[in-house]
Amino acid sequence: MSIKTSAYIHGDTIEFSTIDYSDEPGPFWLVVIDETPIAPERPLPLEHALHEFRRAVEDGDDDEVIELRQCTDEDLEWAGVTPADSDDA
Repeated sequence: MSIKTSAYIHGDTIEFSTIDYSDEPGPFWLVVIDETPIAPERPLPLEHALHEFRRAVEDGDDDEVIELRQCTDEDLEWAGVTPADSDDA
């Protein structure tokens, strides 16, 4: 089982997020700011990725390039993530 939990402090709010990768078939996404993934160790299902993308846009500078990128097999391997639809799951 591959589960990752994160806590984010946003203003005066703390948000917790848990992803059970054994229940998520993928694809997974990374939020990238100026060619740098903000949490490469935590690939995100699309719903989570869109939330983080919106947050990055709201908090970011006007001159930053913010994008969503679909994870490659190498990204998932580096992060230690095995999606539910993987042959290895």
